[in-house]
Amino acid sequence: MDEFVRRTKTQMNNKRKELRFGELELNGNLTVLAYPLTFVNRSGAALRYLVNRYKTDPEKILVISDDINLAPGSIRIRKKGGPGGHNGLKSIIAALGTNEFPRVRIGVGNPESISTQVDHVLGTFEPDAKEIVIRATYKAVDAIEMIILDDLENAMNKFNGDGEAPKTH
Repeated sequence: MDEFVRRTKTQMNNKRKELRFGELELNGNLTVLAYPLTFVNRSGAALRYLVNRYKTDPEKILVISDDINLAPGSIRIRKKGGPGGHNGLKSIIAALGTNEFPRVRIGVGNPESISTQVDHVLGTFEPDAKEIVIRATYKAVDAIEMIILDDLENAMNKFNGDGEAPKTH
């Protein structure tokens, strides 16, 4: 989201207890970018506010998330689906009452130990993995732009793919 906000020069100056958001016009349509300020397992509360404020149908919502079940740098775009173990997606599905919303997931890799998953997601990447995830972030923003311009199918065909293995020395 940071890269998309930077590219679009969106002012993220609207704030509520559960989220920070900004509005911009893309291709003649109002587009709202939002960051939940809640814990990830309460992301649905933030989204519920926006759905009510903008009277938005779930299929017009695009959720972007990390995914430890994908290799670092992989991108998966889907029209709908289950949470795949992601607590943020579980919360969003519960808040919307449906799993029929598009999503972009960016792979961050899975640590060997379940006990280190939170630190892995919230921490910093090793240099090689960080470079891979940064490149994937730029590709994900290209995909997001395509999706917002009403081209989800082409975005899925162009950007769904495996990540890169970190370089070994």
